[in-house]
Amino acid sequence: MKLSAIFTFAFALAALAQAQTDFKSIKIDHGPYVQSLGPDSATIVWTTDSPAVSWVEIAPDDGSSFEEVDRPKFYEAPTGKKNCGSIHRIKVCGLKPATVYHYRVFSKKVLKESAEETYYGYTAATRVFNCTPPKFKTLDCGKESVTFSVVNDVHEKADRLKSMLGHVPKNIDFLLLNGDMVNNMRSRAEFFRSFLDVVADFSKGGTAVFSARGNHETRGVHSLAYLDYFPTSTGCTYYSFRMGPAYFVVMDSGEDKPDSDVEYYDRADFDAFRARQAAWLDGVVDSAEFKKAPVKILISHIPPSWERSHASKNLQKNFAPIINKAGFSLILSAHLHAHTYFPKNDVIEVPNLANSNTEMMNITADKDKIVVSFVDMDGKKTRADMVFDVKK
Repeated sequence: MKLSAIFTFAFALAALAQAQTDFKSIKIDHGPYVQSLGPDSATIVWTTDSPAVSWVEIAPDDGSSFEEVDRPKFYEAPTGKKNCGSIHRIKVCGLKPATVYHYRVFSKKVLKESAEETYYGYTAATRVFNCTPPKFKTLDCGKESVTFSVVNDVHEKADRLKSMLGHVPKNIDFLLLNGDMVNNMRSRAEFFRSFLDVVADFSKGGTAVFSARGNHETRGVHSLAYLDYFPTSTGCTYYSFRMGPAYFVVMDSGEDKPDSDVEYYDRADFDAFRARQAAWLDGVVDSAEFKKAPVKILISHIPPSWERSHASKNLQKNFAPIINKAGFSLILSAHLHAHTYFPKNDVIEVPNLANSNTEMMNITADKDKIVVSFVDMDGKKTRADMVFDVKK
């Protein structure tokens, strides 16, 4: 056999071996990170570059390793059959409140499904050997105070976000993303690259993350997949949770212009959406859990107290009577790209604070007061603290 033929044959074998490896291989390309955190549950989210059947393993924070014993496994199987896909959202239940857990994720590649059988390739998993696995802490409703940080209107400036998160105070209870983290939800890859990869990496150290949808997250061909990446306790883009003395209500303020605006390409129906959400909010503020919380904080990307957009006026129409009767201590907003404070008035009888897009708010709340401080991308204080009396 000629030397050239031998080389050709060898290259063909190598190419075939590589093709077989690529056919079976799989990798975790984004995440994992934790969403929809509660006192007894958490949802782990990640994506893979291929369809897979996935699961989560949980271990206590007791110094033991994952390899010592067989750990509990949780699957995404809402109908009893394990889901197969490239985005994985697995809810872990039966946890203890105010408790730290370590976790690792697995994704087994699905090569082919037939009527009777499923054929698998390799399995990808988070690395836990000789390193600290990612962790989270379930919510603690009994704490005397709660501390959290807020960022908003990043608009795909991942470097700015990373810089800000580098100055988050130690031991905060959670990070709040208050909307417009993107310009447009064009694709999964761009969604992660523009901010969510940074957030996922930040959260692996155990800091919980909650999100409010901004008007820019409603835009783009991938916008209907928003809840795939930010699952909530309600299954909607609005939800509530209790942390320490504070009850948080996270609203979805929707788009900012009238539904008929040409920019929405006849796809907007946000007036009806806000009306349905108002009915939900009315039920929340009437609940015993809400009423017994000493502190009540409302989160809305678009400020309800702002008078210069259709959304704000529609929020006032639908929500003002509910907000005013509920006894909220403070409304946290964004959207305006500038620090703006709206004192309580005859329409919205709750102070409404809108954060700028170049500052991070660090907030501490106890049963008596809410203290808000402001820092820039370098961690430098930018303005005087604001203090809100909870009992007023």
